[in-house]
Amino acid sequence: MNDKKSQEIQWVNTLKGGCILLVVLYHVVLPGFEGTLKHLTAGGLPAHLWVAFNTVLSPLRMPAFFFVSGMLAARAINDKPWQKVFTSRVTNLFYLYILWGVIQWFSIYGISSEITHHRISSNINSSYAESPQEFISLMLLAMSSSWYLYALGLFFLFAKLFRKQRLPLVIVAVLLNYLAVEKIIPGWGPESLSQYFIYFIMGSFWSAQVIHLSEWHKNNLLPWLGLALLSVVHLLLGLQKNLFLCTLAILFCIALCRTLNNHFRMTWMNWIGKNTLQIYVLHRIFIEYFGMTAILFALDHHLFDSALFSILWAAGFPVGMVALCSLCSIAVWKLLNKGLGKSLFIYPRLLRMKFDV
Repeated sequence: MNDKKSQEIQWVNTLKGGCILLVVLYHVVLPGFEGTLKHLTAGGLPAHLWVAFNTVLSPLRMPAFFFVSGMLAARAINDKPWQKVFTSRVTNLFYLYILWGVIQWFSIYGISSEITHHRISSNINSSYAESPQEFISLMLLAMSSSWYLYALGLFFLFAKLFRKQRLPLVIVAVLLNYLAVEKIIPGWGPESLSQYFIYFIMGSFWSAQVIHLSEWHKNNLLPWLGLALLSVVHLLLGLQKNLFLCTLAILFCIALCRTLNNHFRMTWMNWIGKNTLQIYVLHRIFIEYFGMTAILFALDHHLFDSALFSILWAAGFPVGMVALCSLCSIAVWKLLNKGLGKSLFIYPRLLRMKFDV
């Protein structure tokens, strides 16, 4: 493989790696870390900067993730027959969504009810379901810590079914995006599905154009200015996560990741980008345990009364918890991904068959 082709692959892994770490950071900071700010006796500035950083990056994290996912699924959507891709692109994702939904439910509910006796998040989530009926209902509504897998399966289905009706599909996706951004769609799960479908569509059908638009050419200046102007207008109207701002964020991410790979060795980030699944499905369990345990320990021992501890907590807790939970996720995957354990991370039939995906 020539260097240019390798670089084109590597920037995708860099972007995926950055996105998954930002997802972990989001779950660390909100609401667990944010809830401790009122107890700090020092370090308020770095603590609030972490919260602000997480908020500012909101238009970047999931739109970029779904754009890349759509781009990687483009050939399966546009060129390959259903029988070649259905198991790997649909069945596999729904299988993993259900499997890890159950695992997370037992793990997180068990941790919060039997070990810490506290929930790190007050959000409605299938992981905190009080009954099988509630669990199933929330899973169907994508109100699960693994909702991204559910979204990918659904998005692939709709994109492939309506690949020849792209204009109506885009119109529907844009309308859903606006309804979600305006908070008209109830429930964070359906809202997330509606908000991010357009970015998967963008990656599935127009990734080449988007990548070209991310390049530093003077011909791209006018489109950039147009996107920036529309972003500002929407921000003034109160639409924080608007389509145009998120598109600009995607363009910036692509340009940044390509530049980084051209000038630096991004080996570790690219490795993470190739192994996002295990971090995604496992990190929330570790955040529930390590995050809540650390918070309760600090509160029970009045550690926040110490200015030094408060400063260290404010500056270091988010990055330390991201590193800990990510490393634990990778370690558990390494331990389990053997023999029958491989079926925890891929649909068993795919272990026995070689699919052209």
